[in-house]
Amino acid sequence: MLSTYICNHQAQLLCISKAQCCPFTSVGYVKTLKKKLLETTWLTAKKNNTPQHFTQPDLTLINTLVTSEQSLDVTAQACIEVMANLPQTINLAFINSLLNSPSLHDLAKAVIYKVLLQQHSFNLIALIDLNTIYFALANSTEQEATPAETVALISAFNPNANIQVLKHVFDELCKSKLVNSPLMSLFLLSLSWEQVNALSNYASNVLTVDETLHVLLQSGYVKLVPLACMSLNQVENPTAIIALIRRMLGDKLDLLVSYDIQVNAFNAEQQALVAFKQQLQQNWPKYEEELCLQRFVGGKSLNKRLNAIEMSAMDCYSQAIFNLYTYYKSMAKNVKAEAQA
Repeated sequence: MLSTYICNHQAQLLCISKAQCCPFTSVGYVKTLKKKLLETTWLTAKKNNTPQHFTQPDLTLINTLVTSEQSLDVTAQACIEVMANLPQTINLAFINSLLNSPSLHDLAKAVIYKVLLQQHSFNLIALIDLNTIYFALANSTEQEATPAETVALISAFNPNANIQVLKHVFDELCKSKLVNSPLMSLFLLSLSWEQVNALSNYASNVLTVDETLHVLLQSGYVKLVPLACMSLNQVENPTAIIALIRRMLGDKLDLLVSYDIQVNAFNAEQQALVAFKQQLQQNWPKYEEELCLQRFVGGKSLNKRLNAIEMSAMDCYSQAIFNLYTYYKSMAKNVKAEAQA
């Protein structure tokens, strides 16, 4: 079925890939796109008398695709669509086979990143270790490049961690080009306000204005939104800031800025950017008391248990962050409980 996806449905694969990365597209909408693609692919396979069953993607075929002019994004998304119809044991074996093939490491990175964006990613997050996720997201070709200590501290949830230790982890993430990434989000969300504030002050001395705002907005602290809004005229890429604000607040941003203005500002329309800043500054005082004490991902409280409908309303990236946070916070609690036993 992999070849059927790639040969006949590239446009749909790219549409899904783009939707997964958009802060204004919900998980539920992406699920609908995936269902339509699956139905179309079955009909195509039947029409072409292609075997209509799902098996672990063939590495020989994948090597051929990777060495051709085929888009890496299309190939990775096709693999994900096949994996969605296979048991997790087979999916893990496939991911491991990619990781064991140096020539396919770029594809492995793309596949693992896309795994995080899937509707049921929580199941696979529990099976893919953090070191592998770090390798997939980092700007490195060396799978062993990540210090084990750094990986462990990213999800430590230690409110008493020494600031020098936190700076070390932060520097490692920055060195790996992970300033704006799921792992930076996981790290910052595990910290207290005092720790985040100390790291933000440190970041302002070593990073650009854009990157510093990325750090602030990935911490989940809603009270930092007005500061980010005030800085929109000072950044090189306001689109990334709009995306981070939307991913923090989710549909609660609609209280502050009209939806059309949000989308147009995200698309870098200058008048919309001006209107975005004006509306947020004008409406913030109305909701400041309600929002200022909150810590959100996708507009949802970090400590809230979400049902399927609430998860589907999130964008795919925010869902990935929420799943990472939920899983590793649970793991940190288990470790602490075992240490105290």
